[in-house]
Formats: sequence, C-alpha cells, structure tokens
Amino acid sequence: MARAFVAVRPPDDVLDAVEGLVGSELSSIAGARWTTREQRHLTLQFLGNHADIDAVGAALEALAARAGTVALGGVGAFPSARRARVLWVGVAAGGAFLAQLAAAAGALLAPLGHESEAREYHPHLTLARFKAPADLRDVVEAQAERSVGASFAVEEVVLYESNVRSTGAQYTERAVVRLSD
Repeated sequence: MARAFVAVRPPDDVLDAVEGLVGSELSSIAGARWTTREQRHLTLQFLGNHADIDAVGAALEALAARAGTVALGGVGAFPSARRARVLWVGVAAGGAFLAQLAAAAGALLAPLGHESEAREYHPHLTLARFKAPADLRDVVEAQAERSVGASFAVEEVVLYESNVRSTGAQYTERAVVRLSD
C-alpha cells in the first residue's frame, strides 16, 4: 500500500512558463514553501495513504476518455486569498474537460475504495504552501487574469506514488494511461 494520486503533468514548455512566473513576479512572497518543477501537476484524484498501486493501475487501463486541451492561467489561493495556505495557478481553458476526466477516473477507482471528493473539482497546479495563513489578496488580484504558458494537449493520465520526506514530497510514475484521439 502506498500514498498515491492520479494526475496530468503539463509539458516542459508550460512548466518553463510556471517557473518564469514563480521566479519573477511571485518570488518575493514571504513564507512560501515553493513546489519544485517535479512536483507540479494537475491532480485528478488523490488516493490517500493506502492505495494498491497495481490494482489502481489496472483499473485505470479501462479509462475510456478522449484527449483534450488545457491552458493554465489565473493565480488563486486556498482557502482564500486573505488567509492563504496554498497558492496555485488555475486552469483558464479546459476545466470542464479535466472535470470529466477526473469523474471518469473516479468512477473506475470507486470500486477499489477511492471515492471522489464530495466538494466540487477545482483543477489547479500548486505553486506554494504556507505554514501560517498569508494575506495574498494583492498577489491574487494582480495575477488573476494572467496566462501561464501555451495551451497544451492532454494525451495521458499518470498514476504517481508519493513519498513524503523532510525535503518535500517525491513523486514516482507508476502507470501511464494514454487517452484516445
């Protein structure tokens, strides 16, 4: 059993654009623990700490979903910009596609005990986390309409195993499922 999640990994040119955003306009935010390039993804479903990697990988092979297009854009925070614990870049285009993809993966994984979250799916790529709540209203407002990289084709879904370490989480690809054209 392992800690795992199912996600979409943006291509290198989009991750370069994310790095550019973090390195220029966001780098001065105090208290931020920035995610690394290798940690940046769009989660479809978190599976918790007790996922049977082989069973999940086998279930995902039945994923009958078409490829789609996504574009990142807009910066936001959870739970709110006034009391941020997570800073993220959102999905400017393709959010409905990702929600459908998450639902399709969730339907395959529910019989394994991995129920989809009850709250509405909100696709995002985590940029930073904060130990103490941070007031990021100015940052979020200034970056709310910001495009981040070019739109990109989502042609596969990845099952990642997550190993939490003192230096941060390390993600290892355990299965890749190609989407149909």
